[in-house]
Amino acid sequence: MTSPRGGLGESFAGRRVLVTGASGFIGGHLCRELVELGAAVTGLSRSATAATVPAGVTPVKADVRDLDQTRAALAAARPERVFHLAASVTARPDPDLVMPMFETNAGGTVHLLRAAHEARCERIVTVSSSEVLDGMTPGSPYAASKLVVEAYAAMFHRLWDVPVLCVRPFLAYGPGQEISKLIPHTIVAFLRGEAPRLSSGGRVCDVIFVGDIVRGLLRASVAPSVLGGVFDLGTGQGIAIRDVVQRIAGVIGASKSPVFGALPERPVERPQIADAARSETRLGWRAQWTLDDGLRATVAWYRDHAAEGRRA
Repeated sequence: MTSPRGGLGESFAGRRVLVTGASGFIGGHLCRELVELGAAVTGLSRSATAATVPAGVTPVKADVRDLDQTRAALAAARPERVFHLAASVTARPDPDLVMPMFETNAGGTVHLLRAAHEARCERIVTVSSSEVLDGMTPGSPYAASKLVVEAYAAMFHRLWDVPVLCVRPFLAYGPGQEISKLIPHTIVAFLRGEAPRLSSGGRVCDVIFVGDIVRGLLRASVAPSVLGGVFDLGTGQGIAIRDVVQRIAGVIGASKSPVFGALPERPVERPQIADAARSETRLGWRAQWTLDDGLRATVAWYRDHAAEGRRA
């Protein structure tokens, strides 16, 4: 497996970088890699403190829903590069989520792009979702908000030459992910000797290890001739959730069988598989971790940490 920082040291050493959503799963992993690369990293989130961001990161507590807070944070940090991961994430098709998702994900991105443009950032990488594949009708308020994020990013680039591009991570997993998510939920249940309760498991996804996503984000921030574009971060391989769960059971040597069909299916489900060839051509990036290697690394982390409720 290739290290996320392989070949990127000169691109980040001594550079000022800001990560929004630094207290989150992917944001935390990204911050750690940037610190290892020698960047001066500012981590922005609503809950940012020295205890909630990785070591070596300067925490800034700010809410991207507030334009003045966002402007002040970027004016103080003066970042050369920005990774915008701050978002509200849930795929529930709940009408009460329409405005909260729009305000945080779409509105927050607009505020971030305005502030980054004013701060003369060299490049902004915004994060969309595999829920927003070309030609797909959004299946949730979250997916709709991410579709709007892509549209606003394209508009800011076209009208005002803002140096922004979008990436779409696919189904992420890895050490430190909150246990409400599918893969850690399954791992922790098996480790406790319990039978995870799941939907039918027929959903086909592109499952990608967090280390590969981090490397994709880093490549997106330095690749030439990609501004204004949208790029998938996935393996290009589809796999049914049922098969992922069975592989986890095999890695753990689970004593119980998963209970498929115990939970309802998500509506408007379609296979989600990345256009990996385009990302390899344009970003110079492709996934390195196999599913089995990634699951083994993730299971090993939860064996050591899950019972204590600690993050990566």
